Amino acid sequence: MKKSIVVGLGNPILSDDGVGNKIAEILKIQVSSEVEVVEATLAGFNLLELLAGYDTAILVDAIQTKGGKVGDIYKLNKDDLAFSQRLASVHDINLYTAWQLGEQLGIKLPDKLVIFAIEVEDVLTFSENLTPKVEAVVPKVCEMVLNELT
Repeated sequence: MKKSIVVGLGNPILSDDGVGNKIAEILKIQVSSEVEVVEATLAGFNLLELLAGYDTAILVDAIQTKGGKVGDIYKLNKDDLAFSQRLASVHDINLYTAWQLGEQLGIKLPDKLVIFAIEVEDVLTFSENLTPKVEAVVPKVCEMVLNELT
């Protein structure tokens, strides 16, 4: 049986930065028991360690892009993150570089990685609430994740 994990990334007390966490909370009661759903504040190697051993991994996170429209949903894969491959510090390693190193070290990483990134408005305000435009797309992202798992 193929093993899948969904990881909601972010900080649940920094407004829209917690969108991945909120989606993970909802998905925990919607997915089958074969799918692990977790919330995490991890990055780099720590995130890689969490994904090791799974066949499919879906990450859900907040993103802020130049010129992005709040509420937009981007579906990405690890190669979409290849824009920055330098390794300045192992404390601030990006996912793409961590993935490459993990493969070189022989870590069993997922064959399929999908990233759903939600364009957010506010990641600085201490709040457990999402802004209205971000809150509005949560059901759609949940549906997209569920479709990806089937």
